[in-house]
Amino acid sequence: MTPGKIAGEVVAAELLAGLNPAQAEAVTAPDVPLLVLAGAGSGKTRVLTHRVAYLVATHRAQPQRVLAVTFTNKAAREMRSRLGVLLGGGVEGMWLGTFHAMGARMLRQRGELAGVPRDFVIYDEGDRAAVMKEAMAQAGVDEKRFSLASISGEISRAKNDLRGPEEFGASARGFVESQAARVYPRYQALLETNRALDFDDLLLKVVRMLESSAEALERYRDRFRHVLVDEYQDTNRAQYRILRLLVGEHRRVTVVGDPDQSVYSWRGADLRNILEFQRDYPDALVVPLEQNYRSTAAILRAAGAVIRENTQRLDKGLWTAGPEGDPVRVGQFYDEREEASAVAAEAGRLNASGELAWGEAAVLYRTNAQSRALEEVLLREGIPYRLIGGLRFYQRKEVKDVLAYLRLLANPSDRVAFERVINVPRRGVGAQSIAQVRDLLQGGGGRLEAVLEIPELAGLRGAAAQGLRRFHDLLADLHDYSSQWPLVQLLDRLLERSGYRQLVRDGTPEGEERWANLTELRGLAAELGDDPAAATLPAFLEQLALAGDVDQMDDSASGAITLITLHQVKGLEFPVVFVTGVEEGLLPHVRSLDSEASLEEERRLLYVGMTRARERLYLSHCFQRHLYGSPRGATPSRFLRPLSALEGTSGWGSPGSFVAPPATRGQPLVLTRAREAILREVTKAAPAVVSGPRYAAGDRVEHQRFGRGVIRVSEMTPGGEEVVIDFETAGRRRFAVSDAVLRKLA
Repeated sequence: MTPGKIAGEVVAAELLAGLNPAQAEAVTAPDVPLLVLAGAGSGKTRVLTHRVAYLVATHRAQPQRVLAVTFTNKAAREMRSRLGVLLGGGVEGMWLGTFHAMGARMLRQRGELAGVPRDFVIYDEGDRAAVMKEAMAQAGVDEKRFSLASISGEISRAKNDLRGPEEFGASARGFVESQAARVYPRYQALLETNRALDFDDLLLKVVRMLESSAEALERYRDRFRHVLVDEYQDTNRAQYRILRLLVGEHRRVTVVGDPDQSVYSWRGADLRNILEFQRDYPDALVVPLEQNYRSTAAILRAAGAVIRENTQRLDKGLWTAGPEGDPVRVGQFYDEREEASAVAAEAGRLNASGELAWGEAAVLYRTNAQSRALEEVLLREGIPYRLIGGLRFYQRKEVKDVLAYLRLLANPSDRVAFERVINVPRRGVGAQSIAQVRDLLQGGGGRLEAVLEIPELAGLRGAAAQGLRRFHDLLADLHDYSSQWPLVQLLDRLLERSGYRQLVRDGTPEGEERWANLTELRGLAAELGDDPAAATLPAFLEQLALAGDVDQMDDSASGAITLITLHQVKGLEFPVVFVTGVEEGLLPHVRSLDSEASLEEERRLLYVGMTRARERLYLSHCFQRHLYGSPRGATPSRFLRPLSALEGTSGWGSPGSFVAPPATRGQPLVLTRAREAILREVTKAAPAVVSGPRYAAGDRVEHQRFGRGVIRVSEMTPGGEEVVIDFETAGRRRFAVSDAVLRKLA
């Protein structure tokens, strides 16, 4: 036996130490299609990482022949670091990253086979919105009648479903789809003019490349002899297709996921991908991971009671060898202010007793708007917090401005970047001059670089022409500089030569804050200096474009409570979790009421939130809540019903607050008679929160997305009026009137 083989066997044995039997089975599974059905907190990341390491250590895979797809860039970085420790290095050449990062890398290498230039730039949501707005104007689609978000969403869904402009146009149904079909080809043409891809293109173009080029398909199939995918339940059709193409012959595929945690259908995720894995691979090995290492028994019991109400799932049961733990607490409060005060009071109590550091708690909610009341109370009480999902670092004006300069250096055809910074700082190039340049380029009258050098091509004279020439000279200087000096020094020169440093540092506190953000950006560029492959300008821009909200979370910010939506919290965990607003119309959200599949996804969302808690879990709902500027009645979520008969739940809240009493087995969570009396008095004194119906059965209406239809049922609920509509082309749907965009027809 060779020394290398002996060493590999030793490493392999070490990799299995400490794994439970199910984890070890998944790590050592043979080279067949493998589904690891990983429950929340069951150690799936450890299993995935150890399986990759085991394949390499036992010489079943060479590192450069492995592709491991993670849900976030942060997860990929952590996996690479852990693999380096487990294998003592040996991860060179291994591809680790998200589907989007992988797609960008493949298109850099072979994108021309799908008509993609190698120097493409990636547009973020802000850039995408700017191009979409221009495409809507070109198509004559009125932004006042059809929102940019709705048109953009339809086009995004089309791309995720692998439909190009022609296919989408042929199948478009309803008002919004028909308008989006007019915008789609113009939007795509503008992207191509700017040599840009949006996030959806990073997947769609890879599918097109692999399907149309036998050379590319053979290259990547041969390169990736083992493919592993995390969070498989949240893959969309394009990602599913990429995976099937890559493993079509060798079928060495491992997917890890949990149908109970699929919560991204609005991004195109298709739950069927994991539910039907065994249909795709009849010989698949399925390994369930059911031992939970995160939460107490009480939390798991409550979460299990909630999720068992769903029908679209693969049966498994989570259990723990850990302690029973504190009861799961369910509280009812008068309104969102009292709810926020109760959260602050309970967190403060735990902190004062030494049971909780601020950074060990998280408050979760369904919609971003719910954070307002929480922020007000936490500020008033002096409790530190960090808000996840507010204005992202890379979306701040000064950061986007500097990145626009850098994008122009990497791609001189990027007109979105040009229009953003041509007059920042001011160079005498006004809106009319920019419009003249835009008209020339749209008409095919030249390239942007030529217009910068010779402004007269666009009919510009005087100050505007001088401004364009100065801008051209600046970019030429920076381009020459970038070929000789590291990225961080290029940034320094850009800030100085462009005048942006002086613009930002205007002597005000706000200016210093903006400068601090640019200093942070500079620090990131400096960190890349030790990695020549990542320190290039295109690699730097690509890394920033692919960064997500969770990727940007500062793990060192341990001195603050985390405020975060339920969608963003997946993959995180905290000792103490408060899930607020567990009410009909919020959770489940009002938009989910028209289909059972949507309701089940909302239930999964609550399950995800509950299973983020390690030691203590609090759920809360209100009697009334201010929505859209006015108070509205609220009722407890239907998702709480299974907890009413469950052992190990109780009420919570400060003395005198509007809180439900502890539940007892077999009884619903109800108010005591004394509190019912208080409720009646409060209701009498409060302004009316529910008005009369606006619609009646038989009314003909028009919906912005689904077109024309007839109302069959109109009923008043505690949250307001709800209607059932039979549409001419979209079938039967149920809406809350306050949420739907309806117009009554004569």
